Amino acid sequence: MYTDSDGYLPEWLKDAFRFISGALITVVGAALTLDTSPLFLVPGFSSIPLLLLNMTFYETMLAASPFSSTIKSDMNLIAWNPFNGDANAVAGSKDISFYKGVFVFRYGSSGGGGISFGIIGLGRGASANTVIHEYGHHKQQRFMGLALYTPIVAIPSLISAAISTYGVHANRWYERWATDWGNRGWIWW
Repeated sequence: MYTDSDGYLPEWLKDAFRFISGALITVVGAALTLDTSPLFLVPGFSSIPLLLLNMTFYETMLAASPFSSTIKSDMNLIAWNPFNGDANAVAGSKDISFYKGVFVFRYGSSGGGGISFGIIGLGRGASANTVIHEYGHHKQQRFMGLALYTPIVAIPSLISAAISTYGVHANRWYERWATDWGNRGWIWW
């Protein structure tokens, strides 16, 4: 119809679509996450609200992208795919990313640590190996539910990271387990 002679939508039209669809679906995703929130505590079933929570973050990033060149740049690194499996692309992000369906945010000014509790937080200096390891912790959350994951893995891991050397911390059973599961791809076992 000669309305888009070069075959590409104008960027402002893409931005408008991302904002409107992102904003509308964010509201739905937030409501569904809230409705399923009791399942956060149930081993195995915590996968449902965790997925809903992370997809709500995805829609929020869609809605925010027209207003932030950094978000848009970070989302371009993963080709706007929330199920991106490239840990190097995530490690190369500036502020946000997604790894295998999990929202990743960057914090601090340097350092390579990470934290996983529903979503993944990475220090600005985190490597692809840290991305994979923190995803392993996310799998632990899905498997155990937050009622078990919090006292058995999350709290001991935070304490260990604060008081132990890296080598000692990385050798704790829950840390080795996270690294192993992170390296196994999409499956839990």
